[in-house]
Amino acid sequence: MALRILLTLVSFAACTASKAGHISPAAGQMLWKQEDISYFRQSFLDVDRSFSPAARAAAEIRLSRLERESGSIDPTDFAVELCRIAALADNGHTECLPAWVGRNICKQVAPILSDRSQWCLLRDPDFQIPAFQNVSIAFYPFGGTFNVVGAAARNSDLLGARLSAVNGRSVESIRDVLCSFVGGTPAHRELKAADVLASPEQLHAVGLSGSSRAVTYEFVMPSGRQVRRRLEVAKPSATQEPWRQLPDPDHAPWAFQEAGTPFRFRDAPTIDGVIVQLRQNSDADNQRINDFLEYVETQRSALARTNVVLDMRFNGGGNLLLTRDFLRQWPARVPGRFFVLTSRQTFSAAIASIAYLKQAGDNRVSIIGESIGDRLMFFSDGLPIQLPHSGLFLLPATVRMDYRDGCRHYDDCFEGIAQPGGPTATSPFTSAIPLDRLPISVVALEPDIVAPWTIESWLTGNDPMMDAVATLVIEKAKQ
Repeated sequence: MALRILLTLVSFAACTASKAGHISPAAGQMLWKQEDISYFRQSFLDVDRSFSPAARAAAEIRLSRLERESGSIDPTDFAVELCRIAALADNGHTECLPAWVGRNICKQVAPILSDRSQWCLLRDPDFQIPAFQNVSIAFYPFGGTFNVVGAAARNSDLLGARLSAVNGRSVESIRDVLCSFVGGTPAHRELKAADVLASPEQLHAVGLSGSSRAVTYEFVMPSGRQVRRRLEVAKPSATQEPWRQLPDPDHAPWAFQEAGTPFRFRDAPTIDGVIVQLRQNSDADNQRINDFLEYVETQRSALARTNVVLDMRFNGGGNLLLTRDFLRQWPARVPGRFFVLTSRQTFSAAIASIAYLKQAGDNRVSIIGESIGDRLMFFSDGLPIQLPHSGLFLLPATVRMDYRDGCRHYDDCFEGIAQPGGPTATSPFTSAIPLDRLPISVVALEPDIVAPWTIESWLTGNDPMMDAVATLVIEKAKQ
């Protein structure tokens, strides 16, 4: 202990001397990177429970290599490598966070933290690494391809185009590298890969671009024509160039409309039902999510509609405790069927919510669309930690979520889904009252009807998942 204190004092003195100009800038940079690596080990790697022994060993090898070269490595390359080391956990909730996201999470959870010893210790870092900059284009994964779904006006002719190569290398040849920035399912990894493709700095950090400011892309247009274009990171400007996107707002299906509204519903007499969209599993500024669901059920009953379509395609999660009681009881209140729409963006608490509904409604609940964005067992419920010098935010995962087998064989599950009477994991959150233990056990949440988004549906403004629901209702009516 005395040696550790001495080393800490030596490090602090050296860092202070660097700021005062008593040691070279290069030596000072090496020092802060070494200290950030040490903090990464202690407050992230040693805390996260999702790493397998093999993944933890691989992470340590990468960290040791980074330590040996940290003095000369570019700060952006340093941050990218730490993020990719975090991804070795192969857990969707173990990840790097943009600084603004990390700070917002900490602000929201501050009142309910049970332990402030390591979580959300926010600071003004000495050498904060700036956020990654993108070119003015956005990609989205469709099946095995990445297509342009957003672009600045001057490149709007690329909308819908399939990306075929990056700096002369085919997308297929670099797919594994692109999918190494986060862990989790292939669907979740591809979402992150789409962001990386628009980031020259991140592409440069992993050797996929010779420049951190520009990328040369090759596209196949919807017409089949091939296009090659070099795009650069936009310089700051007082006027922002207009942005074009898919689906076109003037022809977008209902699911894409009113993007800023977290909860929506509408009557759908053609399928004898109502359509309910939840874009988050948390309360809104002006409405509680549970109040909204009660209102929807009241309206469904008043309209005498039989079925419910629950659209969870853009629901990235929140708090599973807010909706679980309603969702467990909803099938008993609805005489017909539930059609749950899912996509690769369906994540975290949204998955738990669907699982509670499926567990209660069994065969009356049909899942339509794409595979969800995570597995039925993962780790979550950590809080951000911030590296002291680079300012990088990371999110470790500390609590097991087992939705496949009800946490029957584990003692480190979240209390709210653990087996009654059994041990649970320690959460950084505090609860004023003991949580009801309501385990989840569902065989699978894979689509009963596979009806994925396609670039063609985004170009035309069609909704293949709602088309599939309509077909199912019609077929049922004929029986």
